[in-house]
Amino acid sequence: MIKIEDSESISPELKPPPAPPRSTRAEGLLVHGDRFLARCDGIMNRWLPEEFNPIARPGAAANLALLVAVASGILMLIWYKPSVQFAYSSLEGISGYSLGGWVRALHRYSSDLTMLFLFIHAGRSFFARKFTGPRWLPWVSGIIMCALIWFIGWTGYWLVWDQPAQQIATSSMRLVDILPIFGEPMSRLFVSDRLVPSLLFFVVFFTHMLLPLGIAIGLAIHLLRVSRTRLLPNRIVSWSIIIGISLASLAIPAPLGEEAHMNEKVGSLVVDAWYMSPLALGLRFQQAGLWFALFGGVAVSALIPWILGKKRSPAAYQALVTPERCHSCNQCFVDCPFDAISMVPRTDGKAFDLMASVNPLKCVGCGVCGGSCDSEGISLQWFDTKAEEARIAATFEKKREAGGSAWIAFVCGDIDGGLPFFNQSKWDSLLPDFQVFYIPTSSWLPTTVVERLMKRGAEGIFVVRDSRHDASARDGRVMVAERFQGTRKPAFREARARSENWQVVDFLPGDEAELSRLAKSFREDPEPRLVKRNYKKPTMILAGAAIVASLCVASILPSKLSVSNPGYLGPEFVFSFKALGDWAETTEIDAKDQENLPIHMRGRHLTKQSRAPVTITLSIDGDSEERVFSAKGISNDGPALDQWRERLDIGERRISIEIDTGDESENLIWESVIMAKDRRIHVVSYDPQAGFIEEE
Repeated sequence: MIKIEDSESISPELKPPPAPPRSTRAEGLLVHGDRFLARCDGIMNRWLPEEFNPIARPGAAANLALLVAVASGILMLIWYKPSVQFAYSSLEGISGYSLGGWVRALHRYSSDLTMLFLFIHAGRSFFARKFTGPRWLPWVSGIIMCALIWFIGWTGYWLVWDQPAQQIATSSMRLVDILPIFGEPMSRLFVSDRLVPSLLFFVVFFTHMLLPLGIAIGLAIHLLRVSRTRLLPNRIVSWSIIIGISLASLAIPAPLGEEAHMNEKVGSLVVDAWYMSPLALGLRFQQAGLWFALFGGVAVSALIPWILGKKRSPAAYQALVTPERCHSCNQCFVDCPFDAISMVPRTDGKAFDLMASVNPLKCVGCGVCGGSCDSEGISLQWFDTKAEEARIAATFEKKREAGGSAWIAFVCGDIDGGLPFFNQSKWDSLLPDFQVFYIPTSSWLPTTVVERLMKRGAEGIFVVRDSRHDASARDGRVMVAERFQGTRKPAFREARARSENWQVVDFLPGDEAELSRLAKSFREDPEPRLVKRNYKKPTMILAGAAIVASLCVASILPSKLSVSNPGYLGPEFVFSFKALGDWAETTEIDAKDQENLPIHMRGRHLTKQSRAPVTITLSIDGDSEERVFSAKGISNDGPALDQWRERLDIGERRISIEIDTGDESENLIWESVIMAKDRRIHVVSYDPQAGFIEEE
């Protein structure tokens, strides 16, 4: 918590402003998680600059990995045949160390790397609390895109048509059968190789190829409220990722399981955890597990803005324009990282044509606009520029009169998680020769405030900023240095300040000793500059290679997850049928009901027909069981469609099936002796055209 001195000894005008309402529940836990990630960044930052660290910008890295996956997927069409009959053999022909095998491995591992980067990006955004207020749309759209990318991967593994693909297909069909979409159970088509519909396989292939277009739409929505977006990493990071995943694909060919045979049961599978983890739940808990894993997880993640977020008034934390002080310079409009400011026609009769206006649906309260306005016409409502300048100046002069330091340090609140978590005592001990003041973000600091403080006798200004790319103000964090250097308006004016003793330094938790050293060095030699760590190229290359190699290992290792099938692996008999019951007696339709129907649905006949239920008797070694299956359709005028499963004991089994359609002249009987084998499904199918068929 922020604590300057005993509150009773501070006059009201010197007290810091009250913190805005907290944005989330369990905010303390999230802040601690964010600090832990920042400390990890700080450790890596000792050897590799943030702009060359793909983990520091996982969103852009995920976009790059996805592009590699799309490009390699298109190249796969040279070898792949999208047919249930030839899909497996086409992939088997390029397995191992071949050009096609390398392209397939590149496609698979880049897809895995995409999910890894997405998880890192989502985790960083979660702990940084970037899901509340106006940020709910990027969060929800991001979760939907993650689910979409997962589904694309799920369909991609279906297209391999090996044993894991077989489990994906059957699990998916059981999932679909719960929904009232199709008129017949789709799972009955996946009990034998002959019954698997080739058209459905092509639909899955078409879906896999088409859905990436949806990602482009989702990405546009995801970045809708962000300005100056960078979709891809810089060239060095991009080439490092591409070369790293290419070498990994060359060294470790993508695995290929045994060919899918629908009437064979599989005891254990090697699957890709990034996309096929729900398969483990689907095998253990069947439809309920798969539904929970897929839709439950996505729903809970998408609802986090409302589960953890707290409702608060925009006035409590957002920026506000004071029209009479707005000079229509449009610098706040240019600088805003979230495209929340627009220039609108004036309504107060001033000479300027336009004035700034803040969109409350987009403003996140980062405070960058406060530093953009030298007339102090826009500022955070809880951290008003004029009021804070007066408080800082009064505090500075009072401490100077009491023998305090003439050197000032501004510390951005991003580092500690905001004003409620700002530890004044810690910063006073880290910077003992400075008067330390809290500011929301480093780029909130107006150059006019610095100029006036220097005129009041401040000997130097030391600005500590959060060096992370995903800090709360995004790219706004770099603007304070640009203003001091004179490359961005409003520029620092040395003539008005009567001094040019300033420094801007980057800081991450874990680098306290370096910060103290820089602060001491600044007092001894107050050279105006942006302080950056010096890196040796060999060290940077080794660190970058280590990070890329670690990412490749982290994405590839889970692609070899071993999953055991907890289901019944003994022999099983399945009867899949489509039978037409005899026509039942017709029922007259009331003429008044006809009049209530739309014109195009009215007919001349006032009667409708329905089919009788189908009765099936299954006998196994003399033990018989009878079941009745109703006709499908709204009017019960369609066929009876279903499947009947029974477990068998190993050995010879005498089985007979009798179908009673209600037509006494038709006798539908099948009987045979089969050899029940372990891990084998013995399938018999029936339809009116082909009759009984014992599937191979």
